[in-house]
Amino acid sequence: MFSNGSNKMKAKEEGKWTLFWDMHSGGGTKEKPYEKIYIEAPEEEAKIIFYNRFGHNPERVSCTCCGEDYSISESETLEQASGYHRNCAWDKETKGYIEKPNEYNDAFLTVEDYSNQEDVLIIPKSEIKDSERIGDVPSEGYVWV
Repeated sequence: MFSNGSNKMKAKEEGKWTLFWDMHSGGGTKEKPYEKIYIEAPEEEAKIIFYNRFGHNPERVSCTCCGEDYSISESETLEQASGYHRNCAWDKETKGYIEKPNEYNDAFLTVEDYSNQEDVLIIPKSEIKDSERIGDVPSEGYVWV
């Protein structure tokens, strides 16, 4: 088990995980202090949950020169979703991250250590209300045509 504030969960819970990585479009962090937000849900559902939690479209573009507010990606596990940011090694054969330091000798973090960083928010499915899973995400900000 690991804890991220009040979030307690098993590191290997079943289900897809979606990462919302703040790109600082428009010059700042959107949901301070969180630079990386992980939601245990497939990408399309996670966008709805994100909107219902934070009140803005994660695909919004705050600044046309900066691009989208978030880089959004879906992974099979939290370990895979967070592998790059935890400095995990990349396995060319399996095309996935493995739980050991990368070739650049960057500081490797376990999921538990990473989840305790103040700029990381992990939202497991057990903490998502049914009402947060439904709705529409409106277009906001600049819209690419």
